Amino acid sequence: MKDTLFLLLCLYVGCFAIPKPMESIENYNILMVHGAYGSNKGIDENKDLKEADSTSEFLGNATLGSYTSNDRITKWIGANVFEEPDIGNERNPSNAYIYNWRSFTNPANSSFNNAIELGSRTWNRNNERFGHRRSLMEEAQEVKTFEIVDDSGNVRKGQFALQFIRKYPDLYRQLASRYILIGHSMGGESRDNLPKT
Repeated sequence: MKDTLFLLLCLYVGCFAIPKPMESIENYNILMVHGAYGSNKGIDENKDLKEADSTSEFLGNATLGSYTSNDRITKWIGANVFEEPDIGNERNPSNAYIYNWRSFTNPANSSFNNAIELGSRTWNRNNERFGHRRSLMEEAQEVKTFEIVDDSGNVRKGQFALQFIRKYPDLYRQLASRYILIGHSMGGESRDNLPKT
């Protein structure tokens, strides 16, 4: 009898419990990766590539569109799915909800390699074949990292600030550290490059 009453009480409370609101979208890094483009549409090897935080040039031909163009998918998803406020031409990777400022590196048609490049913090750090670029997830966090003053009194952002912040849990918890991945289109090789049957 006691078990039955306890079960009924749990059901009653569960039916009338008020759900918690969803976390603010600003607590997430939203990363959009390119889809069915050719394997040569990524970034070519270049040791001089700047880090994500210090460049405004889209890297790679597999572009999903600028942050300010009305006819491209990046702005459409930001505005219509995530209800991002429209600030016109001031929108850029650092203040946008979505990060897609570069495609995968060439050849960009290996699911295994793309997965490593997407999330591994060690990607490109040892040989720096692609300059100061980091994994796509890290770049999405890098561009939103707040400024840090180093020991010499210099204001630093990007990779330096992110590495510094990771050493201090109280600071790191202030960063957006969860991810929403948008896998646009098929992902992988374009139809033009598939074997003919």
